Amino acid sequence: MIPRVGAVQRVSTELLWVPVRFVPLLAGAAYLGIQSSYNPRGLGVTDWVLIVVSGGLVLAGGRFPLAVLIGQSLLFAAGPLLFSPGWAVVVVLGPVALAELWMRRSGWQCWVGTGVFLFAQAVVLWRYSDALFSTTSMALMTLPALLLGLYIRRVLQRAVTAQRQREEALRDARAAERTAIARELHDLIAHYLGSIALQVGAARHALGENEPEVAVALAEVHATARTGLADLRRLVATLRDPDTLDDQVGAAMAEPKGLPAALAAAVERARGAGLTVEAEIDPGVTTVDAMRRLAVLRVVQEGLTNVIKHAGPDARATLRVDAVRGEVQILISDDRRGRPAEARGGGFGLIGMRERIELLGGTVRAGASPRGWVLAVEIPGGPA
Repeated sequence: MIPRVGAVQRVSTELLWVPVRFVPLLAGAAYLGIQSSYNPRGLGVTDWVLIVVSGGLVLAGGRFPLAVLIGQSLLFAAGPLLFSPGWAVVVVLGPVALAELWMRRSGWQCWVGTGVFLFAQAVVLWRYSDALFSTTSMALMTLPALLLGLYIRRVLQRAVTAQRQREEALRDARAAERTAIARELHDLIAHYLGSIALQVGAARHALGENEPEVAVALAEVHATARTGLADLRRLVATLRDPDTLDDQVGAAMAEPKGLPAALAAAVERARGAGLTVEAEIDPGVTTVDAMRRLAVLRVVQEGLTNVIKHAGPDARATLRVDAVRGEVQILISDDRRGRPAEARGGGFGLIGMRERIELLGGTVRAGASPRGWVLAVEIPGGPA
């Protein structure tokens, strides 16, 4: 699945900013080391206060860039009064804070922060103007930092836009595919089922009361055809517009009475692979509608397959399927006693399982427990 745009932006921001934030910090530390080697007295209390405060502000720049830049500007403006070698760290980290503000914020915050920083530079030039601190040096300190922040912001904006476009293209492709499938189902299968229902109805009318047994059989065929046609229309509506899914479920993939047998077959296949399975299946699962019956079968199949894949074929698993007033609860757990089997690709997958169940209004919970791994699925009731 494609990550959300917000997640992409946060991760990209942090990855891009790591070298910008910490390389100057290391450079400032190296400078202080060189200064202390030439200064027999070493670094004083004022130096360490400046280092700790300025470095701490840098670490908070990700969440409060404007406040950090104002703090660095105040330290920068106080530099000429302190006559401290530790002020070199502030000189390095002030532009870093400016760049981070322009990267993370826009509008009035950027202009306010830049104004405060320029005012601090003006104070330094007024009190301490020489070849090192001149208008040119201050401009070289400010403009590259500001442009770097703008550049990184543009890079992030382009990445977010591209990510959003990929998500939209994927949604459009899926919608087009669903529409094409719905059109084929409606034009072909729905036509055939409608013809069957119409012809069987005509046969019942022509037969009258002459052959009661045949009439009963035709009535069952007619009802089955109409039910299948109704389910198919629900599926077509779902494929064309999945956002309107409420009680519109897909067509039946199995007869209601066949679901317990299909679940038992899934259990036997897992046992045939070496897994010890204790299964308890409520016969009431036959009362749920077609799409929910299919979801129950797929969850059980995938859940047992995952036990074999991740806990190993020698593990012990417990399967419990309960149905109460149309709501189905599935619980699959294992003890992790087996060795992990060789990974196998494909399959329904936990993501696909969650998507299918959420479409039906249900929930999926999967995670570790003190005794092993547990998969719990709840599917609310729907039309029978």
